[in-house]
Amino acid sequence: MRDICYKVRSRPVIIHVIERAEDLPKFVEWVKRHQILAFDTETTGLDIYSPGFKVRLAQFGTSDEAYVVPVELGDEFVWHVTSALRFVPKLICHNASFDIQVAAKHLGHDIAELFAKTIDTAILSRLWDSRAFKDGGPGHKLEELTAALVSRQVAEEVKASIGRMAKELRIPKEEFFRTVPISHEGYNLYAGMDVILTSLLYEQIPGMIPFSARHLIPYEHDIARVCSLVERKGFLVDVEYTNALTERLRREETWYQILIEEFTDDYEFSTNSTDEVARVLLDSGWDAFEFTPSGRLKVDDALLNAAADEGIEFAEWVRQAKKAKKWRKTWPEGFLSRMDADCRAHAAIHTMQARTARMSISGIPAQTLPSNDSLIRNCFIADPGHVICSIDYMAQELRVTAALSKDAAMLRAFNEDLDLHQMTADAAGVSRSIGKMTNFLTVYGGTWKALMTQAHIDEVTAKRVLKAFAEQYPGVAKLADEVTKKARRQGYVETMFGRRLYVDRDRAYSAMNYVIQSTSRDITASALLRLDKAGFTPYVKLPIHDEILFSFPEDQAHYGARTAGAIMLHTINGLDVPTDPEVGGRAWGSLYEKAA
Repeated sequence: MRDICYKVRSRPVIIHVIERAEDLPKFVEWVKRHQILAFDTETTGLDIYSPGFKVRLAQFGTSDEAYVVPVELGDEFVWHVTSALRFVPKLICHNASFDIQVAAKHLGHDIAELFAKTIDTAILSRLWDSRAFKDGGPGHKLEELTAALVSRQVAEEVKASIGRMAKELRIPKEEFFRTVPISHEGYNLYAGMDVILTSLLYEQIPGMIPFSARHLIPYEHDIARVCSLVERKGFLVDVEYTNALTERLRREETWYQILIEEFTDDYEFSTNSTDEVARVLLDSGWDAFEFTPSGRLKVDDALLNAAADEGIEFAEWVRQAKKAKKWRKTWPEGFLSRMDADCRAHAAIHTMQARTARMSISGIPAQTLPSNDSLIRNCFIADPGHVICSIDYMAQELRVTAALSKDAAMLRAFNEDLDLHQMTADAAGVSRSIGKMTNFLTVYGGTWKALMTQAHIDEVTAKRVLKAFAEQYPGVAKLADEVTKKARRQGYVETMFGRRLYVDRDRAYSAMNYVIQSTSRDITASALLRLDKAGFTPYVKLPIHDEILFSFPEDQAHYGARTAGAIMLHTINGLDVPTDPEVGGRAWGSLYEKAA
């Protein structure tokens, strides 16, 4: 066994690096002496379910001592790590969803059992302060929290050491975790310090969480557990369709590239060169350019769309070529590359990603797929014998707005099933589409400038419409004024769930949107827990903001959708937030084809 000594704020810590099977008994005796240990893993990458993924190290630690176990060396090391995970009464992890899924997939553990005894310091940090480092908060990465709460020097020397070690070993940084020698001193220091630092964070962060939010600690861990189960199950990929779509998009890209090359008489023309695209657009008669900060002509999607709408074919060809390439690489090729051996893609559900705790999804980026489009969604299919079902909340954020503001007109619209968008339009003397735009813009904290741009109306009209909204729904205007003043005065607001949301004082107008978005998130999140309690988690495919996607047995799909929809129903301040269950076919995209 090799020991690595280090200091954290002049306090000595020690990392025991196990090198041989003969070292394992000391590890076992050490584990038996502790009721609580931090746990972490070092792996070859982040895609837990990809065929080439491997666990290299497993670490256990306290605030001053750690053991690093090289599970890569064989079954005996794996067995001791697995036994330790079963034996330790309480675990601390930073980003527990990842390490628990690693332990479940590759070390034979049960996700629910591990979550039942785990505290996640990443979750705790988000309940303390949900702001990312780039937004002025302490951040939530281990390196950021170490710098904020433990030692900036340690954060720089240890947690930021990967680049230096990769350079020393002459390997690309992105290849470091897969190829670094398992005995490398710096690698083992990095690994051992992970659990020591996690233990130190656990000693501090719980007491820093606002009292109003402390009841959310078990709640957020339950949400992480449910979403981890959903991630592990995965979403079945229609490989034949996805391969065909990849080829279709490649052919489209090639076709438009040929048109571009023939038009420009340049058979090496690159659509990625903004200078070249701008030059051809100028030659084609387009001169409505904006400029970049460096003074170059700006070429973006908005410009290409405008030029194409004016009949400039070259702009349309560039737009379509870029779109086909982006769609192919981002979606079908991405899905195929991330499939596991059973042809399932696994999403990574970041349960508290935004400042408002709104979830986000990577791997299967459901929240950023083209709106109302079936083409990409058809890459995913229900389990054998199942069909896809979607249950979404009806006007979730507007109903939350009505319930929180207690505005009489808005409550009457929902209680009597009136057309809220038409009501707004009539009050302002504009079309229903602009009325709808105004309703959502208000929820999202938009100004008259945003309405003017989105609705293509002049400044006078935009200001008149927003004034009419405020007069039609005075309770909403009053709520917005109250939360804005509170945010400006104290720098944060709190939701009815007790969640504290920090607001930049110079953007205090965002407070209304934060409260509505966060409350809406918790309506969906709490529904996931009720569904889990009722046994529906094995059927959940993805939570997508105000929607939950399911795969139900075909012969029970309508019953399953109705039952799940009833479970998801939420009442806030006496106002129902109802659901709209929809049953589709085998492919996810079938829901959008039906709507069309």
